[in-house]
Amino acid sequence: MGSNPIPGTYPESTTGYEEYLHEVKRLAPTTVESKLRIIRRLQRRVNLWDTESFERYLLNAKMTNGHKESVGYAYQDWCKFNGFDYCPKRFKREEKLPHIPKESEIDQLISGCGGRLSCFLQLLKESACRPIEAWRLTPEDFDLKQKLCYINKPAKGSNPRILKMSDKLTAMVTRIVNETHPDSRLWKAELVNLRRSYQRRRKTLSQRLNDPNLNRISLRTFRHWKATIEYSKTKDILYVKRLLGHKRIENTLVYTHLIDFGEEDSFSVKIASTIEEFTTLLESGFEYVSDYEEKKILRKRK
Repeated sequence: MGSNPIPGTYPESTTGYEEYLHEVKRLAPTTVESKLRIIRRLQRRVNLWDTESFERYLLNAKMTNGHKESVGYAYQDWCKFNGFDYCPKRFKREEKLPHIPKESEIDQLISGCGGRLSCFLQLLKESACRPIEAWRLTPEDFDLKQKLCYINKPAKGSNPRILKMSDKLTAMVTRIVNETHPDSRLWKAELVNLRRSYQRRRKTLSQRLNDPNLNRISLRTFRHWKATIEYSKTKDILYVKRLLGHKRIENTLVYTHLIDFGEEDSFSVKIASTIEEFTTLLESGFEYVSDYEEKKILRKRK
C-alpha cells in the first residue's frame, strides 16, 4: 500500500466506492450519498490521484471550513478504498448562528407542500427532532390513542425521547400509519429525495409568494425554531436539552441567545465548571440556579 496516490496511474472512477461505504464503513445511506456527491464533484475539478492538487483546490475553494472538512474526509475514504493513505487537513470552523424564521413562514411551508411531506414538516415543527430521526419512524413508534411519538432511533448519539402530538399532527400521522406496514418507514423515499422534494416545493412557494426568505428555511431549521421558541417560553434550559435529546448542555446553550424576544424576564445562562468560574459569575451578577453533571448553572436577567 502506497502512502499517496500516483498521479495519472489509475482511472478516476467511483465504481465500488459506494459499496465500500455501505458494506465496509457501514455508513448511513444519507452519509453515503453525501460522500458520493462530493467525490463526483471533485472529479470534475481536480485530479483525484494527485493529493497536492486536491489540497491546493480545497485551500482556495469558496466554501465554509466545515464543508472543507467534509470534503477532506470524503476524499480520505476514497483514497483508502483505492489502497492509499491520506490524512485530511483540519479547518477551524466558523461560529455561525442558525436562521430562525417566523412561525407564519414555517406554517406557509407546511401548508404549501401538501401530502406526506406536510406531515413530515409538521412533525419536525412540533418535535424538534432531526430530519433523519423523523425519517426513521415506523408505525410502531406511535401511540395514536395517547397522541405520543417515540423517538427511539436518535441520531448523533442523542437520547431517546417522547413527543406529545397535537390533534392536527395526530390526524395527519394517523392517515399515514393506516396505510403503512408496521415494520416499514412512514416515509418510504430516501431522505435525500425527501429533502430534494422539499427544496423544489419551497422554491416554487417562495416564487409564488414573492418571499425569498422562505428559501433560508432548511429541514434542520424546524429544529432550531422549536428549540428557540421553547426556551423563549420556559426559560428552562434543561427542558430544552431534554427536548433536543442533547447529552451535553453546552450544545443546548446556543438557543439561549438566538433571538432577542424583547421580554423583561429574559435571562443569560452560564455554566461554571470550576469554583473560580462560579465565583467570577456570582461577582458579575449571575445567580445560582442548579447543579447538573457536576457543573453549576447560573443566570442573570438581561
